[in-house]
Amino acid sequence: MKSNKQRRAEIKAHRLQRAAALKAQLRTQDARRLAAGGLVPGMVMADKSRLAHYNTTFGEVPDFYLDQAFTCRDCGAEEVWTAKQQKWWHEVAQGSVYSQAVRCRACRQARRALRDAALRNEGANLLGEEVGRLRALAMQKPTAEALAQVEAALQSKWRSLRVVAIEVMGQWGRPEQIERLQAFAANRTSSYGTWEREAADAATKALALRAEEGSRQC
Repeated sequence: MKSNKQRRAEIKAHRLQRAAALKAQLRTQDARRLAAGGLVPGMVMADKSRLAHYNTTFGEVPDFYLDQAFTCRDCGAEEVWTAKQQKWWHEVAQGSVYSQAVRCRACRQARRALRDAALRNEGANLLGEEVGRLRALAMQKPTAEALAQVEAALQSKWRSLRVVAIEVMGQWGRPEQIERLQAFAANRTSSYGTWEREAADAATKALALRAEEGSRQC
């Protein structure tokens, strides 16, 4: 019994042979005439209604797609950009009709993984910087600019940053901030795992710390 790896290798070899045969046919026969005799393996008709926005002075959109062999830019492997893959790319994903495949699937996945990892690291670094800035505000008087920064943090996509903003409001402890914290705390009846419940818990803790600090000063 053949393994999945062997089957994939056979499919790839078959596609390469088919793409080479099509290329050889096109050397002696016009593509339109080739299609006129009926679709051949490695050929898929285009839905020109989905490509109409590409009609420019550079030429009309294709009537059909043909399997295309190419060499991966990164690893040098011989691959085939199949007619079906082209149809999906141009008509569903709306990729440029003038674009060409340049990387194999494995290299595309590796490249995407590196990009995603970089974005995650960038997000983590940015979050750390924002948290540091907010905590520094708690040690200062709540100026108009500082209040605006805390308000912006409360709208952040990061829940942890919103929690720090609530903590800063508790450390400032002005009447308007206390009132806001009490409103957050009153929402604790919300379902567990929701932002409203998390905000209520953070506000309750901030109010308790504020009350404890006030009792020590007395």
